[in-house]
Amino acid sequence: MKPYLAGIGNYIPAFAKRRYFIIGVFVLLVGAVLWFAVGPAGGSTVRIKSPAQLHTYFTDQGYTMQALQAGNARVPPVFITSVPDDWADGLDVKQKKSLFFRTLLPLVLQVNREILADRARLAGLRKRLTGGETLPAADRKWLFNLAANYGVIDREKTDAKTPLSRAQIATLYARVDVVPPSLALAQGAIESAYALSRFAVEGNALFGQWRYGKGLKPEDQREALGDYRIASFKTPFDSVHGYAQNLNSNPAYQAFRQLRSNARKAGATPRGLTLVKGLISYSERREAYIDEVRALINFNKLAATDTALLTDAEPIELRAGLF
Repeated sequence: MKPYLAGIGNYIPAFAKRRYFIIGVFVLLVGAVLWFAVGPAGGSTVRIKSPAQLHTYFTDQGYTMQALQAGNARVPPVFITSVPDDWADGLDVKQKKSLFFRTLLPLVLQVNREILADRARLAGLRKRLTGGETLPAADRKWLFNLAANYGVIDREKTDAKTPLSRAQIATLYARVDVVPPSLALAQGAIESAYALSRFAVEGNALFGQWRYGKGLKPEDQREALGDYRIASFKTPFDSVHGYAQNLNSNPAYQAFRQLRSNARKAGATPRGLTLVKGLISYSERREAYIDEVRALINFNKLAATDTALLTDAEPIELRAGLF
């Protein structure tokens, strides 16, 4: 799959963003009459009739913005399955922002968890290859697919039986790594207007990624740029996964990946406030966009989410709709 193009935060007028935020800015999952079914293992179900009750549900688990902002938070594995088209009333701006961040964060952490599992396996295989070991066919196939998925090799032009070079494996290792949660939360808020945008509602598109010829067509599409569309996704999780894949494979974000590698070599946790300067190509607004992301991270004290971890509890699925 070819990497997505840069985001489109620059195509949402500033006055529109303010209007979206003022009128309700968000709630990834609720409508005024929607219930939320939470189906953990064992078949038990919790039904939540309003965003206020969802807020209470999170709070009862100790999952609050205060806990996130304190750092090293333990986040429950609660995952939404869609972005509905009705937003609920009754929450003030602070509560709405809090719900948005707390609802998106588990998805980001789950994507990062899966990336780290691949990174750990890759590190093990890399060590074995350095030691002169010949890998079994299953591991060689896995490496080939991973390198193709991350854009290190061209799947159509590369013989699957040809071993990856040391340089290719080094490049792959630099790409298979996490996206700082603070960065994902801030960009998600900006690119989806806190999940109020048409693209978020119709296509679970939270990060404004482009695709040519396939996806949701902008109302004011600029013909000079070709038939670009906003990439749509089956679920919000898929949107987060696509976003991470974009940052980890698109040549435009090499600077982002280099900054992350530098942090790893220094033994530091990759931080959104540091890595964001590597995303200068994400928006044609360039420096102004970077400044906006930084400001959103700082104002909402999101930097501490870079050390948040999912708990090991059974995953919980939130579904919008009447049950």
